Amino acid sequence: MNGAMEKRRKVLIPTLDLAQPVPPGPDVYTNDFLSLTNDPDLRQIFLDKLAKSPRVFGVAGSRLLGGNSSDHVNFENRMAQFFDAPAALLFTSGYDANVAFWHSVPQAGDVIILDELVHASSRDGMAISRARKSLYLFSHNSPSSFEEMVHLALKEHPTIAQGKNTLFVAVEATYSMDGDFAPLPDIVRIVEQYVPKQSAHIMVDEAHSTGVFGPQGRGIVHLLGLQDRVHTVLHTFGKGRALTGAVILTAPIIRQYIINYGRPFIYTTALPISLVCGLNASFDYLEGPIGDQRRAQLRGLCEYFRGALEEAFKHIPPNLLSLQERSLPNGYPADTISPIIPILTGYPRQLADFLNSYGYAVQGIPYPVVPKGHERVRISVHALNTEEEFDTLISRLKQWAAMMQTMGTQVQSGRIQSRL
Repeated sequence: MNGAMEKRRKVLIPTLDLAQPVPPGPDVYTNDFLSLTNDPDLRQIFLDKLAKSPRVFGVAGSRLLGGNSSDHVNFENRMAQFFDAPAALLFTSGYDANVAFWHSVPQAGDVIILDELVHASSRDGMAISRARKSLYLFSHNSPSSFEEMVHLALKEHPTIAQGKNTLFVAVEATYSMDGDFAPLPDIVRIVEQYVPKQSAHIMVDEAHSTGVFGPQGRGIVHLLGLQDRVHTVLHTFGKGRALTGAVILTAPIIRQYIINYGRPFIYTTALPISLVCGLNASFDYLEGPIGDQRRAQLRGLCEYFRGALEEAFKHIPPNLLSLQERSLPNGYPADTISPIIPILTGYPRQLADFLNSYGYAVQGIPYPVVPKGHERVRISVHALNTEEEFDTLISRLKQWAAMMQTMGTQVQSGRIQSRL
């Protein structure tokens, strides 16, 4: 173990011990996109619900072992109705939900086509799936690569075209590291064009888009009007909803199958009643006018910050500070913008250390966590951030870049070498 930790340090991967709390300072790093975690009005709604609830603690068992309370059942019914889904299943986390689905639902003879950047939780489930030897990775967000993998999978697994097996697709609506969007309209079109209806199953992870996009925060699938053409959707509650937990929206038979075969669901204690109260409070709050207001504020701030960064970086060498090109897949509304903005730099650790010294609890994300040339510090915009906060952050970024240029640093073989 010591050797493994030392190897991380040598390649400049952050090695954390969590011995200290997050320092005070502007929050531009968490996933609290709608600024709910410290919202006093949401807090009061939650406390009022909690005061009226006859039970507030845990249920002391899994859902299958005495923990299937009316609170859990009613919340699942609410989720199915809110998202216009056939059925819903509540989980303690998005990680558990992804592992439960991917390890249990695909059967022997099925195949899984996945974006090369899908979350580790999906990959962990696939690694113990009956279909684990039939994984086809396509280039990130590339419809042409996806179509190529569909053709290859159909060729190598003729039972799919015969309706005897299933072709599963795994994508994320919004990706956590780049903040970019899956080409869902193209993916759905390609699947419907080549795969028999009874043999296709598209699964979309909305962890970083739920609450933020779509009518009343229903996510990207609803934003694009694809809810009747996508088979399973995962929504998590730890980001745009300010709590924890997750829900899978799917067909009743798949819900029942996961209940009986999904090990993370079977062997995990059910969410405490207090948390279900909190989830109901969060949905109540965001279904009101505050939800649309926060989403509009967030979109405006994303546009402001992105534009200000582009202007600030014009005269800074791109190896020090740069942005990824902004683009949208086919079929997305033109005003769609991500609250996740990666700032690319050849010196992620040095930039993170500098920003940390000013109270920004960001992390440098180096190779091999991301590909070479794509090292970054990840910034998350929140609805109640201010333009002044972002102006100050940009001034710090420019200050750091000027300091680095003064030092005469340059990139050679992935190391900083000074001319001084």
